[in-house]
Amino acid sequence: MSTSTSTRCRPAPMNPANAHWQARRRRLMAYGQWQPFMDAEPVREHLRKVMAEGMPLGAICERLGLPHTSSLQHLLYGRGPYGPGHQVRRETAEMILSYWPTLADFPDGSRIDSTGTRRRVQALAVRGWPRHWMAEQVGMSASPFNKAVHKARVTARLARAVAALYDEWWNRDPLEYKLPPKSVDRVKADAARAGWYGPLAWDDDTIDDPSAMPQTDSIEPVATEGENLADRWILGEAVVLTPEARKEVLAYLFEWTNDTTEEIAARLGLTPEAADQQWYRLVRKARQEGRRLWRRVYVKRERTMNQNEMEEAA
Repeated sequence: MSTSTSTRCRPAPMNPANAHWQARRRRLMAYGQWQPFMDAEPVREHLRKVMAEGMPLGAICERLGLPHTSSLQHLLYGRGPYGPGHQVRRETAEMILSYWPTLADFPDGSRIDSTGTRRRVQALAVRGWPRHWMAEQVGMSASPFNKAVHKARVTARLARAVAALYDEWWNRDPLEYKLPPKSVDRVKADAARAGWYGPLAWDDDTIDDPSAMPQTDSIEPVATEGENLADRWILGEAVVLTPEARKEVLAYLFEWTNDTTEEIAARLGLTPEAADQQWYRLVRKARQEGRRLWRRVYVKRERTMNQNEMEEAA
């Protein structure tokens, strides 16, 4: 009986995520760095940017796993006679700041930036695929499709349909699918005159980013010989970073320094928007792999932890 009672009274084991959070909290408290609340304005500004992309507040709450829209309404607008809150819980802030919507996140009817859709249509045209053929594939007639593609915003439904079309056909030759050779040649010639870029000029991670530039055949700087380019750059060596090394450096700067987004972007020759976008992609990738990236930019500068302390706190 005593054994049964002892077993019954034993507290339930803590789930791994909560155990990690509690351990991190204890360590940060020991280092004098525990700050359960933070300034709400940067979080509010980021939330407004996400909404400006076309994400409704309810959809954001759903993607973040929050119970209802009132969870964020107080942060944005306040409640009753009170204005927006001045502080927000750090856990909520980190969750919001690490979120940026992917194309799959938007509700079908959301109006989103058309840059990625237009680039995909143009890239397919460079390959020779006619516009009327694309329209048929996404279930539209040619005229409404043309008008939609040329607007500043398109529905998320159409953007996803064009993205799926692009993923399936970007590396296929229209002539192998019995399209008239004259039609294919005419489409290619029109695309060349318009100065459009083909699929090889766009990276899947940046094709939807309005600030991204196409990768042309121009000669690019050759990376310094040797390995560990990211580590050598961080240690102060003058090396030319490869794209992968640049991602490593960016992740390091966001995680382990107090630099702002603008300062990090300037060090890497990026715009602040591009640096933020890259960080969100790294966070998403880490989450898919079962890891979590912590952003250290909001730790107060007057007390800077050394790297060993940061590693323990993480």
